[in-house]
Amino acid sequence: MENIKLLFQLYFRPAAAMSEIIDKGSWIFAAILVLLVSASFFFTINSKLEAAYHVPTLYEFYQPNYAMAGEDSSADEAEYWKAVSKYEKALAERKSIPVVGDYFFRFFSFEPSGFFHPLVSLSIFYVPAVILLMCLIGGIGSFGIVLQRSYGELATCSLMAYAAAHLPFAIAGIVLYSQPASPIALLAIWLASSVLFGVLMVFALRVSLGTNYGATILTTAITWLAFTLGMYVFRYVSPWLFSPFLLFYAFIYLGGYLRGEARGFGNAFRQKQNFKRFLHNATVNPKDADAHVQLGLIYLQRRQTAKATEHLEKAIAIDKSEIDANYELGKIARAKGALQEALNYFSVVVEQNDKHALSEIWREIGATYLEANMLAEACEALEKYVERRPVDSEGLYYFGKVLKMQGESERAHETFEQAIESANNSPDYRRRELKHWGKLARKEI
Repeated sequence: MENIKLLFQLYFRPAAAMSEIIDKGSWIFAAILVLLVSASFFFTINSKLEAAYHVPTLYEFYQPNYAMAGEDSSADEAEYWKAVSKYEKALAERKSIPVVGDYFFRFFSFEPSGFFHPLVSLSIFYVPAVILLMCLIGGIGSFGIVLQRSYGELATCSLMAYAAAHLPFAIAGIVLYSQPASPIALLAIWLASSVLFGVLMVFALRVSLGTNYGATILTTAITWLAFTLGMYVFRYVSPWLFSPFLLFYAFIYLGGYLRGEARGFGNAFRQKQNFKRFLHNATVNPKDADAHVQLGLIYLQRRQTAKATEHLEKAIAIDKSEIDANYELGKIARAKGALQEALNYFSVVVEQNDKHALSEIWREIGATYLEANMLAEACEALEKYVERRPVDSEGLYYFGKVLKMQGESERAHETFEQAIESANNSPDYRRRELKHWGKLARKEI
């Protein structure tokens, strides 16, 4: 029942539902649901689309009898040209996909018997492709590490997104199956289900991988090609994949490795769910502020600021001096423009440890003063920070901006140059993240 509830929540609260799927979802339930929904969708919507836009082939009209070849060549030739005439007539009378025509079939297929393709394509091609592109575009880390860490949760979210996107249209297809329907209307249904899947995947990626909307939307717009790859694999490779001899040898030589990889993905997914469950259980203790802090950090990573704020404020209510909660609430308040509130939180942090978060507390204080146009205070905080972290491009950018506003053009120019150099020389796994500050510094020069 919990998984069914999460499925319907995707229509109304997609971000929150994706977060709950990560915590409570079941891959097995999602996989079975995709098979059921896709079977309904393929045998109703896709079957009618295949009938409407089917591309005929000559062999549908002419099957040569090789056993009788040469016995009556004139009759065989007449039969052949008759078949060609019927074939050309069928080609001339058939409907074509609006706008794109037959180019559509280079990327997609309406084959009703391929109802199991979405499950396999999502699991084998789509999810790894999404993670690879997010590593390249979003700079979220090494592909191998992110795949091992996030494959299970992202696969479950993707399967649930696919089922939710196609379920209402599959139901409509069943209800209207016996009724005549315009091919254009059916094509619109097919397209709407695909667009809805893309929208839900934006929320899945943002919550699961903690990326911004730009990288998420770009990745979603590109990775539909993974379904095209799956289509060609099934078209040209699948006849051999189901060979009993090939399956036997694949099991003998690769069975252990594949079981180990699958077990690793599943264990990583279950460990995350168990850890979150443990933290929620720990919040029952009215004196345990740390559990609320850890939950707040999880929600921040998932870009769920409201839920994060709720838990961080509960941590503050238990222990007003909780350093991590004050630090994160200060950053949230600054992002909302509540600058004085942010400074109040940051002051609690500095009173306890002025080197908190590798001294990044001073960068946050300086940036807050800068937004408040309190340049002297901003300069003091940021100067202290860049002395401790002289290669942090974000801190150097803020410091250079303060110096520029104070009229110290030469020193500001030098600081911006340092910010650009720092961003360019940063480690590969952080280069995309820090490149933003290098660009901003370059605009100030």
